[in-house]
Amino acid sequence: MANDATMTTKAVFLPDEIQRTLKDLTFSYTPANSSEKWFYGLINVRNSSLNLIEGYFVETNVSGGRNAGVAPTAITTSDRVKFLFIKNTATTDGSSATDESVLITIDGSAPAHSSQVVLEIGTGESWSCKPTNTTVGDIYSITVDSASGVLSTGDGNVQCVVAAIIDDVA
Repeated sequence: MANDATMTTKAVFLPDEIQRTLKDLTFSYTPANSSEKWFYGLINVRNSSLNLIEGYFVETNVSGGRNAGVAPTAITTSDRVKFLFIKNTATTDGSSATDESVLITIDGSAPAHSSQVVLEIGTGESWSCKPTNTTVGDIYSITVDSASGVLSTGDGNVQCVVAAIIDDVA
């Protein structure tokens, strides 16, 4: 339970006259075994298409700390993503504001402002999912300027909080 990923949301939708609210909508993912590990990072998504996740798993010992002298395990593009959370922080670096969006694909295709888009995460927005058969190498990101209503290549970085449970298939 301590390693679970849990999301709880409230949805308000439809015009005011017939508005509906759904509360405490939840979904969760419980790692199946010890090969499913956490990734966490403040990722600076750029205005050129790159893999969203790279680096190392969060390494912990049974008491929750990191084992001294033990190198962290690297994430590979063939590792399978079981849970994914992305938040556009509305900043370029944690402090400088931006109004750019982030495009995400999870099918291995590089996102571009003029091609098919799986997902747009706007300024300050977040998104989460439990993908199936999606590898780290399948998830790409790019920044876009969506202020005009027409997606065009972003001017620079958008910092995102990215958390994931990933199956280390190595």
